[in-house]
Amino acid sequence: MKNYSYNLFPKPLVLTGYALIMLAFVLFILNLYSGKSESVLNDLVSSIAIVFIGLVLVSFRSKIIIKDKSDIVIKESGFLGISLSNEKIKIPHNCDRIYIKQKNKKGTGYYRSVLPVNYGFKSFDMFFHSDAGVVRLINTDCSRAIKIAEFLKSNLKLDYTLELTQ
Repeated sequence: MKNYSYNLFPKPLVLTGYALIMLAFVLFILNLYSGKSESVLNDLVSSIAIVFIGLVLVSFRSKIIIKDKSDIVIKESGFLGISLSNEKIKIPHNCDRIYIKQKNKKGTGYYRSVLPVNYGFKSFDMFFHSDAGVVRLINTDCSRAIKIAEFLKSNLKLDYTLELTQ
């Protein structure tokens, strides 16, 4: 039995994690040997914090797994090789396509806890569509939704439909 998988965590984010780890070491060495450092302990703590952020970016894994000759898609998330979640999504019987629907979402944030800032963003929900209804797969951005749909199209032989709202 063959497994097909698609990594959901983007590669540029993983590369950013490695860059942060290297940056932390370089900054610590520069501060240590420059003589301008007020406290070696403060420099060490700040470098450890940057390394920790880089490790988080490098260590998180999230992927979609398709088992060959199965009607289940698995969404798996992990950290440092430990599985954090393993959600099984049943592909509905007589599934004819993958449906991607755009949602316009709005929110309010507060800048320095005083000035309310309204913002909007586009979210794309992916569904398995059949005569009986739809089964939600994932919520993501447009480019990743299309990449996932292409991955599912090549492995499950299901075409996809993208619905954009104005």
